[in-house]
Amino acid sequence: MKCPLILTCSVLVVLSGLTACQKSEVTAAAPAAAPAAAAAPAAPAPPAYQVMASIQELMDAVIDPSADALWDSVSIIETVKGTVFHQPHTNEEWQEARRHAIALIEGTNLLVMDGRKLVAPGSPVLDQGTSGVLSAEEGQQKFESQHPTFVQFAKALREAGTQMLAAIDKKDATGMMNAGAAMDGVCESCHLTFWYPNQVIPPLPDDFGKTKAVPKPKRIPLSPG
Repeated sequence: MKCPLILTCSVLVVLSGLTACQKSEVTAAAPAAAPAAAAAPAAPAPPAYQVMASIQELMDAVIDPSADALWDSVSIIETVKGTVFHQPHTNEEWQEARRHAIALIEGTNLLVMDGRKLVAPGSPVLDQGTSGVLSAEEGQQKFESQHPTFVQFAKALREAGTQMLAAIDKKDATGMMNAGAAMDGVCESCHLTFWYPNQVIPPLPDDFGKTKAVPKPKRIPLSPG
């Protein structure tokens, strides 16, 4: 006669085996999980900046006022009483000149931002209708076709502005005048390319400067006003 304990153990072993088989069958019969749905493409990030002003508006609001202030801050003027030197003297005057130099330098970075137009839509170019000045449409075409040249002018103006800033930090009036001359050359070259390339400058008369009766040839000013 078998021991009841042995019979109980045998029954448990058989039941355990049956349960394991049933689990295996259920697992095998279960359908494979459907693949996860593909993640939706991420929305493009918004631009880090938004271009608002045109080249002409930047020139009027940032570049020209800064350049004019720097040109006016140091000069040598001949008068009937002698030579007059003008330059910053106080710390406040030097700091004010420095602000204009910083604005000019950073303004050149704004000029070359992608998406910048020459003039605002529907606006005329400054001095449009003056002999030699391109129309807004002509200027935009030239701006687009020769954009690398425009970028080089902007970089050259930035370098001249950096030269001006270094002279200001040294309180070097002569250095400021040299930087101012470099700025003037870059601005005029850029204007002759993109603003008034068709300007005709009459030759100076033979007796120019010998008599006050002979007027100087009129030119489009480098800066408006």
